[in-house]
Amino acid sequence: MQMNALTVETAHVLFLDIVGYSRQTTDAQARLVAELGSLVLGLPEVVRAQAAGELLVLPTGDGMALVFYRYPLAPVQTAVEIARVLSQRRDLPLRIGVHSGAVTRVLDAAGRENVMGEGINVAQRVMDCGDTGHILVSASVAQVLRSFDAWRDCLQDLGVARVKHGEELRVYNVCLESVGNPAVPSRLQDQPIGTPIPAPTGAPAGASPAGGGATDPSEAVALLYKRNAPDSAHLLGLLEPGLREAGYPVFIDRHLGVGVEWAQELKRRVSAARAVVVLLSAESIWSEMVEAEVQTAAEAQGRRGGLPRLLPVRVRYEGPLPPALDAALGALQYVLWRGPEDDAALLAAVTDALRTPARPAEPIGIDPAGGVVPLDSRFYVVRPTDTEFSQAVQRRESIVLVKGARQMGKTSLLTRGLQEARKAGLRCFHTDFQKLTAADLKDEESFFRALAERIADQLDLDTLPDEAWVSRRTGSFNFERYLRREVLGPSETHVVWALDEVDKLFACSYGSDVFALFRSWHNDRSYDPEGPWGRLTLAIGYATEAHLFITDVNQSPFNVGTRITLEDFTVGQVAELNGRYGEPLRSPSEVAAYHALTGGQPYLTRRGLDLMAEQGLPLAELAASADRDEGVFGDHLRRLLVVLTQDEHSVATARALLRGDGAPSAADFYRLRSGGLLSGSSPHDCSLRCRLYETYLRRHLL
Repeated sequence: MQMNALTVETAHVLFLDIVGYSRQTTDAQARLVAELGSLVLGLPEVVRAQAAGELLVLPTGDGMALVFYRYPLAPVQTAVEIARVLSQRRDLPLRIGVHSGAVTRVLDAAGRENVMGEGINVAQRVMDCGDTGHILVSASVAQVLRSFDAWRDCLQDLGVARVKHGEELRVYNVCLESVGNPAVPSRLQDQPIGTPIPAPTGAPAGASPAGGGATDPSEAVALLYKRNAPDSAHLLGLLEPGLREAGYPVFIDRHLGVGVEWAQELKRRVSAARAVVVLLSAESIWSEMVEAEVQTAAEAQGRRGGLPRLLPVRVRYEGPLPPALDAALGALQYVLWRGPEDDAALLAAVTDALRTPARPAEPIGIDPAGGVVPLDSRFYVVRPTDTEFSQAVQRRESIVLVKGARQMGKTSLLTRGLQEARKAGLRCFHTDFQKLTAADLKDEESFFRALAERIADQLDLDTLPDEAWVSRRTGSFNFERYLRREVLGPSETHVVWALDEVDKLFACSYGSDVFALFRSWHNDRSYDPEGPWGRLTLAIGYATEAHLFITDVNQSPFNVGTRITLEDFTVGQVAELNGRYGEPLRSPSEVAAYHALTGGQPYLTRRGLDLMAEQGLPLAELAASADRDEGVFGDHLRRLLVVLTQDEHSVATARALLRGDGAPSAADFYRLRSGGLLSGSSPHDCSLRCRLYETYLRRHLL
């Protein structure tokens, strides 16, 4: 290929190397480089850029350089993707540097494409400033990142570094969620930390009334819709010119070109808007983009005193909303559009709502952390698992498994899921196995009678179990017959039965037989899809690893149906919750620090925010006593220690982890993970769940 060595271009370069590479054996070096190459070349942004001819990949011996030619955010986005993939690996330590600058394409001695110039040289020098886990960027890259809300608060100005040939570079550290190394690099620890570079001022590029933007984004009305959904084009054609004529600038995302910049600008515009009009149709309510945009607006409300206002418009649809949308929009008054005959009324209703002053934000009204979150609580965080559960029920799945450690929100999710199912016209009831007494669990007969009696009470059935039970038959036969005839038989309505805390059955001698019965109803659907068992969904909440107790996979309900696993809150979810509490955590760095302390454990997260909001307690003061027996989390931590010390294997496992002595046995790992002490996917990548647990147990066990 003939190349012109005099052509200078702007490139966006990611430079990375393997820390400690030279100390590895030759075989290990080859393996690590091969693994790194396989990982990086499989990332979505890398695949896309290579296919588009916008990327040059250069091996560097102990790492590689990725030279992107179009999107300035591509190398930072790729760096974050790499860090996330490697977050659970310690055998491939990397440091990364990013810079945008001039390069010249050349051919090397072997005739292969290469580059030279300031762009790649500076990227390497930026990288050289870092330690393991650092993602460092130059000032030119930082300036671009500061243009986007999602990246602005992820930057730490590390000041000026003196590099090769005495050159001075201003270096910035990128940290977000669990990605990056927040520590000051060892090479820069003796240098003064700088101040953040100023954010750009003025309207975003290309923003004008004609282009869909607004000189002042805070006065704009954002229109949210699902692309290509029926009626969306008609309604956008009605609302956009109508609102402009009424004096309101309008923002619609079709005015932006799709890409990374589009996603960041979209979030900024929705967050900054005066109001957000959401078009809710049978198609759009399941749009992930609409859900994300509504969530963005709801999060912004907590920061901006109720703005942007959310104005729902129902488009030929009056049914229930998925949990994520219902949490933000369900209690709001909406406008119903049935067809073009409602055009004038719709436009008038929206403009009238915009002219009506928004009501001041109501007092927080904290409901204490712990137990089931009330259905009307503003502090319930809707997670993707809520939508997964709702969709599984709508699909009429036979079994929906909801797995999560103690205090992860299983019961709250089940409660909300049943409420949504009731709104959709389904028949629902709930059994909490924690409420079953020792007498109820004495034997199989007692257990099935107890279940039947509780179901009869909840559903107010005419026929009671005593009237239907046949003494010469087994408890399981009687119960199955009772459920089929009295619950499923009288109508064609689909039934959802939520069974919470079923772990209690694992310790019962007959537990496997009970679970085998549940599995048989799933199997019966295959033989008779229109039969009674086709009208039953079992929603099973549990924490313990079922495979430790049920060895016959053909008799287990835990390996069929839809599986939903509850995870700890992300940094973003903690930030959302912090906004609902009135922002007792005063900055993104405090949110990140609090997340590191609690690990995003839902109960701990809410408990701390409760206290900070109610008592005006600063994070530093809370953190100072957080791991103490008499501190704000003392009751929780003491209970954790009591439960842990009841089993000597668990104590030994915790001590080994604290000392770094190696992986626990599979049984110990699953037991402690189910109890909420550990995180990780296997014994080999597990760790104590959060810094709070680690410091508390270290003091008591070592």
